[in-house]
Amino acid sequence: MPTSLKDKVYIIIPAKNEENHISEVINKTLNAGFSNIIVVNDGSTDETKLVAEKYPAVKVLSHIINLGPGASTYTGIKYSINSGARYIATIDADNQHNPANLNNLLEYISENNLDLVIGSRFMKKNKIPSSRVFYNKIGNVISYFITGVYLSDSQSGIKIMTQSFAEKLAMNYNGFEFCIEIIKQAKIHEAKMKEIPIDVRYTKASMQKGQNLVTGFSMVARLLKPF
Repeated sequence: MPTSLKDKVYIIIPAKNEENHISEVINKTLNAGFSNIIVVNDGSTDETKLVAEKYPAVKVLSHIINLGPGASTYTGIKYSINSGARYIATIDADNQHNPANLNNLLEYISENNLDLVIGSRFMKKNKIPSSRVFYNKIGNVISYFITGVYLSDSQSGIKIMTQSFAEKLAMNYNGFEFCIEIIKQAKIHEAKMKEIPIDVRYTKASMQKGQNLVTGFSMVARLLKPF
């Protein structure tokens, strides 16, 4: 893949209290050939900010208080647009994703003239805890009800979008429901969207983060409030 294309990609890593993982995620992203990395420190109370700032290729944006993954992603998107990004990608900070998969997403979106490509954990054989499978199935049903689009992994944290699509985003949710909101915006703007398979790995630490029953019910309540 041409280096010139990667130079136009900005990688957003929303992070809250990820001092034990952020360094490895950054290193893997750099090794995958990406040099425009944005860590959005979402009100962390640990050393996440200091660890990320040690990397010259990393721009650290900080929220004074914790606003949520949706707000962090939007902060990164706005910065990327203002910095001249052609493509904007997101990846989780807990090291569950393989940053090398960003190359697959970039290749797919550029070669197929798409607006949004979402990485799906469920399109290939991955070892996924049953609780995550359950939450995702519920999320997919809710996503379909809200957006009219059925995807295999509506809650995926790894995705890539064009700058032109990102400029159209009007995100109103700060929490995990932002994943569904992006899909809804894609439907509204008739964006060309596809899923492709990605790798994922779960550890005890990553299982303690992300969505659970409480955050899931809260997300549903916020999404259904307009109805």
